[in-house]
Amino acid sequence: MIEIQEILECLKDKINKLENKEYKEIFGDMNALLEGISNKVEETLVKQESIEENIQFIDEDLTDLQDELFEEVSLEDLEDFEDEYVEIKCNKCNKPLFVEKEALENNKSIPCPFCNENSID
Repeated sequence: MIEIQEILECLKDKINKLENKEYKEIFGDMNALLEGISNKVEETLVKQESIEENIQFIDEDLTDLQDELFEEVSLEDLEDFEDEYVEIKCNKCNKPLFVEKEALENNKSIPCPFCNENSID
């Protein structure tokens, strides 16, 4: 961007040296337009760099979340999970639910997330 600004400054100097007032005015307006476009492009590049940096941070955060969510589970962990939960069917809507064994033993009612009724009687 510095090179473009230097070229625009050089062009501005040449325009100021013009003797014909009409050409000087036309080229001056064109130079002002080019400077405005150059400034907008530079502003856009700065914003793009900021967005790229933010996207990189978001990508790293997502990668960390994926690693946590999809970490490898051992067979023992799966067996423990199976031992802790049982599958039941809601008495009202007949949809399957996975409930902790302890919750079944300690509660007289377990609300169904599908129909909001008591899933056990």
